[in-house]
Amino acid sequence: MPSLESSLRNLQKAKARWRPPRPWRSEAESDVIRRMVWQWFTSKDPRKQSGREVGRRLGVSHTYVQKLLRSFRANPARMEWEASAYGWAGTPQFYRAKEITRQQREEGLLRPPLRWRVKEFRVGDKVIRARVLTKAEERRMAAQTGDSTPQAGWSRPSETPLWAKGMPYYSPEHPCDPLVAVKHAMQQQKKSQPIMPGRHWRPRRGW
Repeated sequence: MPSLESSLRNLQKAKARWRPPRPWRSEAESDVIRRMVWQWFTSKDPRKQSGREVGRRLGVSHTYVQKLLRSFRANPARMEWEASAYGWAGTPQFYRAKEITRQQREEGLLRPPLRWRVKEFRVGDKVIRARVLTKAEERRMAAQTGDSTPQAGWSRPSETPLWAKGMPYYSPEHPCDPLVAVKHAMQQQKKSQPIMPGRHWRPRRGW
């Protein structure tokens, strides 16, 4: 059994060599996903998808969506400020952020995606562990074989909900978002502002 001194030395060496793990996705994709989940969370559309469907479409787990919802409920002012400062996020921003993630993963800046997971099966009184493909890997392989399994995102514009397009949901009960109305009024005011004719210099008489 190693002595206490050697154990402490090994612990110090391990701490000196420790490096934080690489993230799963780029910071740009994480920001877009957080804003899109916030848009889904605050959407008033009665036909909006479930949290599991949102996570599957955005390429994240249902647990990650629940983690974001807990942070939203704990500090909603932060996301309200972020939404007002950066605006709505839609599918164009989502696909651009995923392209940044792909480039950074090829450069080795991000962790590779998980392709396998360990799952336990009970057969009688015995518990058997086996490696199975993750759902993300199943969708990736299905896309390569030409299967119609939906991938992250929305393949058809008609299938994209309003919150994922970066558009608020309006209804008789929720006619308009005040922030959107003020922004629209300011834009209309700029468009309708008359152009003042410029004064042209004319020589005086007698010059």
